[in-house]
Order: sequence, then structure tokens, then C-alpha cells
Amino acid sequence: MRYGEDREERGGFTLLEIMITLAIVGIVVMLATSTFRGMMEKYRVEGETKQMFADLMDARGRAMQRNRVFHVQITTNGYKTFEDTNPAPDGDTDLTGSDTQVAGVTVKHMITATGGLSNFQFNRNGIASVTGTGTISLSPNVQNVQADYDCITVKPTRIKMGQYIGTNCVEK
Repeated sequence: MRYGEDREERGGFTLLEIMITLAIVGIVVMLATSTFRGMMEKYRVEGETKQMFADLMDARGRAMQRNRVFHVQITTNGYKTFEDTNPAPDGDTDLTGSDTQVAGVTVKHMITATGGLSNFQFNRNGIASVTGTGTISLSPNVQNVQADYDCITVKPTRIKMGQYIGTNCVEK
């Protein structure tokens, strides 16, 4: 540096300018990571809800197609569907240990089933053995996450997905 040379003529950055820039970049990255986690949790809940809906619709369709009863068991961490195959050839409408398991899914989000949906069945006509409306909901693991689809309503003749708002599953 020659005597009398101005700082602006030198080019480059001061240590303070670099530290301020790094602090700003760090804050932006932290905010983006937090938002990304919330979005990923939302999509995981929606994915598990859609998979459960598809499996319930599959059990209902198979009950009508095969002219057999299909059973559904729901726990807080997953669900199973069974085809009533015992005794052969058409079963006895009761769930026994030797009935054929069609689907067994473990989920990462807690499931809450109301209205008698922890154990129910689809009869040969695809009608669910529920009285009124039963609700299945999945709870996100992160607070303040509102998934577009996080619950399923099951009525005797209809299964629909929805969004849990307050204390109700609002069908979409």
C-alpha cells in the first residue's frame, strides 16, 4: 500500500463486512431449514394418509370382487387388513389367526381411530361395519404443521379423506 492510497482504491473487504455477511447467510439458512422440516413433515403425514386411504379402498374393492369379508385392524402405530379365508372356501366372517393378511403397514405418525374403527370389516357388498361415521386421523410429529390431508372418514357406504380442523375431520 502506497502512502496516501485510499481504502476504496485497494479493493477487497474488511473483516467486519465479511462477518456481517456470514451472520445474515446463517440466519437465512436457519429459517429455510426450519421451513423445510415443516414442509417435509406435512408431506409425510399426507403420504401416510393417502396410503392408508388406498389400502382401505383396496380392502373394500377386494371384498366386493372376491365376495368375501375383509377385516381391518387399526392401532396407534399402524394397520392391517385381512381376507376372511378360514374356513375354506369363503370364510366365516370372523377374524381368526389363520385368515390371510393382505396389508400390514407401520406408520411413523400416531393414528387415532374413533367410532369403532379400531376393528371393523367390509362385508361382501363393500359395506363397512360402522354405525354413523368413524374417523381415522394421523398426528404430525412437529407442532404447527397443518397437512392438507390428515384424516379419513369411514361411513358404511363411503370412505373419504379430509383435513382435521379443530375436533372434526372436514372431508375434501
